[in-house]
Amino acid sequence: MRASLVSLIDEFLEHYNREFDYYAEVARIVQQQLEATLLSHGIRAMVTSRAKRPDRLRDKLIKRNKEKEYLGFNDIYEDVIDLAGVRVALYFPGDRERVGVLIDELFEPVRKPKTFPESKKTRPGKRFMGYVATHYLIRLKPETLEDTKSRYAETVVEIQVASVLMHAWAEVDHDLVYKPETGDLSDDELAILDEINGLVLTGEIALERLQKAIQRRTGKDDFNFKDQFELASYLAQRAAKLKMRTADIGKVDVLFEVLRYVHQDTPKKLSKYIAQIEGEDKARSIADVVLDKVLAGQPKLKAQRLSELISRILSRGPFGGSTEGGEAETATGFFLTQWIKLETTIRRLIPGERLRLLPVRHAVRQLQLPANTRVAIERLNRLRNELVHGIERPTVATLNEAGAAIRDSILPQLQKITSKAR
Repeated sequence: MRASLVSLIDEFLEHYNREFDYYAEVARIVQQQLEATLLSHGIRAMVTSRAKRPDRLRDKLIKRNKEKEYLGFNDIYEDVIDLAGVRVALYFPGDRERVGVLIDELFEPVRKPKTFPESKKTRPGKRFMGYVATHYLIRLKPETLEDTKSRYAETVVEIQVASVLMHAWAEVDHDLVYKPETGDLSDDELAILDEINGLVLTGEIALERLQKAIQRRTGKDDFNFKDQFELASYLAQRAAKLKMRTADIGKVDVLFEVLRYVHQDTPKKLSKYIAQIEGEDKARSIADVVLDKVLAGQPKLKAQRLSELISRILSRGPFGGSTEGGEAETATGFFLTQWIKLETTIRRLIPGERLRLLPVRHAVRQLQLPANTRVAIERLNRLRNELVHGIERPTVATLNEAGAAIRDSILPQLQKITSKAR
């Protein structure tokens, strides 16, 4: 090896050692955001993160330079894309599509995902397809980071998504086959690794069957959902029957808490809300649509209790809890109290039971309201959806201003319409 190359790699590794903690922190933030998002969507997985170990990085650079011929640090940074990495080890391989949708929503994509195997080419004598996974290259969205951590949005992170079984096999295969210190494996050793790969692929089929068995169990009429994972399993099969993508199940943690609180947490009781899904509803996630219909059918659900449920769930969301403490919960309660009054008033003004169950954005169109009032209600409805569906947590000031606008301006206008109707 040329002395200049040894010097370049050693210099880069010395530089990387000083940045190691930075890459480890970037990966940890991505892990936290993704882990919390998967939990809220009812996806079972183990999420881990790491920065590339310097000793492994050195071996990789020496090997890859045979093709790349690095001339400087920039060449290495452009070539080695996994200095910060996250692994998502799925309990059920069938969730890969849903996870892909969430990754696209949560982070800024750097390139199109790479799906393995990339081709049908395999090692000579190999009978099975090998590594089955999807790799994503992303950056953190600046708006999801505190100001003090905004610099982390500049760094590329690789996310590897595969089943728990596949990740385990890939680790063994990679360390034994591609590590220079192990030496070349014999044909017999390679055949054994291939055999294990076949067992892993068989295991993935078993995991898919297990997932379907869970769906059958959680689909029984009187089954009480114990957690958001079981609820997500049930919604997945209902989404298929409605010809909605299972990737569009949505966040289920708030829905689960509300269903349990109002004693609607069985397939039999939930089915009446799902039966109402039609038309434009299918453009939204099934969990969001069902939650709106449940809340519309539960006008006596106290805003303060709903506020407590949402605040507790948002505090463990992908971007951490609020720094505003009790003020946030009070503002949430105030806004939701006023919103429930507004929604109840709107529904009273609409004739017909079925029309009363329309989403507010559609229900408002049934009323003869001034254009500016209708626009204001639609804006407030978006704020309510962001809060209730856990899209983001509005500030205390925003919630207080919105609640006051409903109480002092919009409700009095609607009450005048109510008085005229009488």
